[in-house]
Amino acid sequence: MSKVSRRQVLKSGAALAAAGALSGQAFAQEFYSRPATLLPRTRKPRVVVIGGGWGGTTVARKLAQSGVDVEVVLIEQKPIFMSCPMSNLFLAGVKPLEWLVFDYTNVVKDGVIFVQERVLDINRDRRLVRTSGGYIGYDYLVLAPGIDYMYEAIPGYAEVKHLMPVGFKPFEHIALRRQLDQFDETGGELVMYIPNPPYRCPPGPYERAAMLAWRLKEKKVKGKLIVLDANPQPVSKAPGFLAAYNELYKGYLEYVPNTRITGLDYGRKVVKTELGDVPFTVADIIPPMKAGELVRTAGLGERWANVRIPYFLSEKDDRVYLVGDITGNTPYPKSGMVAYVSGTIVARHLVERLKGKPLAEIPPELPHNICYSFVDKEEAIWVAANYSWDEAAKQIKAQSSVDNQRSAANGTAAIGWATGIWNDMFGPA
Repeated sequence: MSKVSRRQVLKSGAALAAAGALSGQAFAQEFYSRPATLLPRTRKPRVVVIGGGWGGTTVARKLAQSGVDVEVVLIEQKPIFMSCPMSNLFLAGVKPLEWLVFDYTNVVKDGVIFVQERVLDINRDRRLVRTSGGYIGYDYLVLAPGIDYMYEAIPGYAEVKHLMPVGFKPFEHIALRRQLDQFDETGGELVMYIPNPPYRCPPGPYERAAMLAWRLKEKKVKGKLIVLDANPQPVSKAPGFLAAYNELYKGYLEYVPNTRITGLDYGRKVVKTELGDVPFTVADIIPPMKAGELVRTAGLGERWANVRIPYFLSEKDDRVYLVGDITGNTPYPKSGMVAYVSGTIVARHLVERLKGKPLAEIPPELPHNICYSFVDKEEAIWVAANYSWDEAAKQIKAQSSVDNQRSAANGTAAIGWATGIWNDMFGPA
């Protein structure tokens, strides 16, 4: 598997920060001095994939490996990939950052054209993607840009967002981990906030709470984690999480349900809630979420984008596929597993279309999901679901199962699950 060293991670992070610091005038001069067309067209049909995460990378690589006559272009602004699933183990200090990070070397070896640029606009009428390096035409487009945060939903948050990393997008975890390392020395109140769904990875915040409490207990930090939850209980695997909170982390974790944030006063280090002010030393405030901005840029939706159920085609454009956390009208959780499986399905769907098969003759294929959550260094719980299409009722049906009994066997299975998928995405073919 193509791993990335700590030096590469830090170097890439510095480069990204420097690129983001360009002034608007400098960026405009750089953009307009470049040629209008970044990739000239060939005789092959072209599929452009935007977003090199769990879903987008999977579509691109599976399509390139299919053997069908197609040019696959993957556009991703970052030079390396970091997995958000399993990142709570990094925040807790159980796993190093390098464990989560990979490069695209083997994806490129399979024939994918990797374009490291920022997407500025999408013209669906002309089938053009405008990037910071020029235009790229497409025959089919796969959108997998991930999520954005709705900072504006919490008064006082937008002004200080640069001081409060959320840690639900890749690489934000580095800054959050640095704050946690400092908290080990100072102690005090570590405050988390969990919004109402939908948001990325429904059980993710609850796993984070358990792992941060484990960290405090392991390091004997003179502090406490206060978890403010807008929901009446954990939205996934509630019995398993609550048992862990109560049985493993008394004195280190205080779980407060039915508590909605009304504002943030960073100067006073106070989280405002409907039940009163909560002081904090360090805070990890998870805001409501929405699809990445490109969904709105392309005119495919507002907060989320709808698909033509039971397929992953946009309701508004049958040459555009929507993959990952950006969809809003399906029952699938916004998870890494769903993105990966959906990416595999979309790649197969594209192969059939590229072979000339009409849409009406391609049977629907639905994803499945499994989500592991660690509650201490070695033990985990899980939830799984299989989805099927009921043609008579014209609806998606789900059959789910759950294991709320934490165990080391579940933890071992979780590590095997993650490394297996990462190897499929980034390892040698």
